[in-house]
Amino acid sequence: MYLRTTLLAPLALAVALTAQEPAKKPSDVPEGPTKAERLELLKKQKAQLQKEIEFVKQRVQSASQLLAKKLRRQPPQFKVIDAGKPASARPVAPRPQQRKFARIGTAAEMNHGGDTAMIKVGDRAISQAAFDVLVDYLNSYATAANEALQAQRALFDLIRIEAVASQFQENEGEVKLAEHLAALQSGERSIEDVVKDVGTVQGAQTDGSMVVTRNSIQGPSFERWAFQTPVGQLTQPFRNLYGYVVMKVEKVEKGSQPQLDRVHVKVAQFPYAADKAQIQQAQFKANSGQVQVLVRDQEVLDMLPALYKPAPSRPSPGAGVRKQILDLRGQLSRLDKEGKKDSPEWKKLEKQIKMLTQRLMRLEAPDSVKTDADTPDSDAGKTDADVVAPVKKAPIKVKPGGGE
Repeated sequence: MYLRTTLLAPLALAVALTAQEPAKKPSDVPEGPTKAERLELLKKQKAQLQKEIEFVKQRVQSASQLLAKKLRRQPPQFKVIDAGKPASARPVAPRPQQRKFARIGTAAEMNHGGDTAMIKVGDRAISQAAFDVLVDYLNSYATAANEALQAQRALFDLIRIEAVASQFQENEGEVKLAEHLAALQSGERSIEDVVKDVGTVQGAQTDGSMVVTRNSIQGPSFERWAFQTPVGQLTQPFRNLYGYVVMKVEKVEKGSQPQLDRVHVKVAQFPYAADKAQIQQAQFKANSGQVQVLVRDQEVLDMLPALYKPAPSRPSPGAGVRKQILDLRGQLSRLDKEGKKDSPEWKKLEKQIKMLTQRLMRLEAPDSVKTDADTPDSDAGKTDADVVAPVKKAPIKVKPGGGE
């Protein structure tokens, strides 16, 4: 009896718990895919299998062709790769360019608008007035002005500016200057706003502000506009090595000497071209003498910097000897006037003149007949005391037996 109760108790408990759970409604039972959905899925799988079977058939048919193509001998193909630049790489030096030396131009060449130009760089003219204004400014603060040096500095700056400008007959800078100049002069736009659009000169701040000193790296023309424009005013547009410039003077600081004066300005630069490489190329031509320079006369030619003048011709080898001969003949003339024509000094001078004349003849003779006497170690030009006569040796007598 106890055994029956023990076996039936768990069964009764399970029946009781089942009776307490709510019965599931038919809607709660998850429904499987319908017959139509299963049929659609099978159709998709069948289509995919048919594509794969078709691909395998095509590969089998072309297997022999693919294998023959892989085994066929083909010429080697090489491809270029960029391995970067080695640390030891150096830029190739540019080829040396032949300079174009300045010359005196004809009246027709120097005619510019009916007036004779002082200098012509390409088809652009530099007037005498422009040169004088710049030289006067340079002399205004120089304590001991070197006129030749100041003239060369002024001409070097003016020639370079015109040389670069001559290579940009029609340029972007001139167009942008025309667009902004009226607004700048009327105060409609500030120079800071214009700087944001067009840029500024090298060495200035992002807003165009900079300090200009004497002997500025910007050049004397740029420097003159800064120092000679009243405070708070805009300069007239002028050119530099990059294009057109408009400057506003903010403040002037006076130094203990004029050379120490400083001017605070804001500068807007209107470059000739947006591509800096074009401007650099034009500047290289100007700085290396690759421009045609014509001058009005010999006086202007002598004032030019050495870059634009031809190198002085080297004196001939006999020029120095000729000068010595002329000096000695002048001494002979003096002795003749003093009545010392037969004096030992007269004979000494005649001997020296004779030696120098012989040396001059050797120097001016063809190379094939020149001797060691033409070298600086020769005895020409030395006095009698300096010249040692060659030792005369007795002729060597040869005996019949071959001995001396």
